[in-house]
Amino acid sequence: MLDTQIILTIILLIIEVAAFAWLIIDMSKSKKKQDKIIELEHQILQLEESIMEQEKNIITEIKELKEIVSNK
Repeated sequence: MLDTQIILTIILLIIEVAAFAWLIIDMSKSKKKQDKIIELEHQILQLEESIMEQEKNIITEIKELKEIVSNK
């Protein structure tokens, strides 16, 4: 009976260690994915800023063209 309890305790301990290791590995993978998502979001923000700057330039040029046309 004592041998069976020791064996079951060892098996349970091995299962718990494996589960804990799996959680650590999963957390590490999740962190890497989260870092990649943040990096992509930063790139999207930079692209949006660039687009907005181009739109401002276009609006400015249109205003200048309107002034030139209205002065004629």
